[in-house]
Parts: sequence; C-alpha cells; structure tokens
Amino acid sequence: MEIELKNGEKLILEVTPLLLEYLEDYKGGIEQLKKDAEGKKDKNGYTKAMYTTNHLLYSIIASNYNEPLTYRQAVRLVKLEDVDKIIKFIIENTPNIQNNTTKKEYLNEYSHRM
Repeated sequence: MEIELKNGEKLILEVTPLLLEYLEDYKGGIEQLKKDAEGKKDKNGYTKAMYTTNHLLYSIIASNYNEPLTYRQAVRLVKLEDVDKIIKFIIENTPNIQNNTTKKEYLNEYSHRM
C-alpha cells in the first residue's frame, strides 16, 4: 500500500519484522493492544482507542521510513484521511492482531474523521 505523507514523500507500507517488534512494544503486548482497540470505557469513562491508533500509526510509519523517527514525528506525518486506510491495512496484513470483533468495531465505530 502506498500513501503520501504530510511532508510530500510517498511511502510504501509493508508488514516487516520491525513492525511486529513495534507492536509488541505496546504496554501489555499485542493482547492488550487488541483489548484497548475495542474502545471499551474505563472507570473514568475514557477509552484508549486513540492511543492504540497512534501506536499503530507509529509502528507502521517508523518501520517503513528510511530515517529514524520519534513517536510524535511518525504520527504527525500521517494525513487524517489516511488513518482509517492504514489501520485497516495493518489489521488485514498482520496475522497477530487479526480479530473480527476488533476489526469491525475499530473500523466502523471508531473512525477518526472530523
């Protein structure tokens, strides 16, 4: 999949071993990432859906970019209209995070369009 970043660069997204490493770095691992992506509210009424979205964006951008990026730099490079496409690409192409419930809820209910 190819996307254009905010800085005008075109980036071909691929699932790489580095992507899987970044996903494993999520606090609690991939299983916690899947739970947080479901968008269930905690006792204070907050979800971690945006946090998981940003972690997925960082993981895929940083693992495919030619230069090292910080978390913030990677997330800021992504255009808002590409977020849903990127998340869908990661879910469909990464066997460790495939989960029909998470995919359905995440892509439909937790769209980040304004």
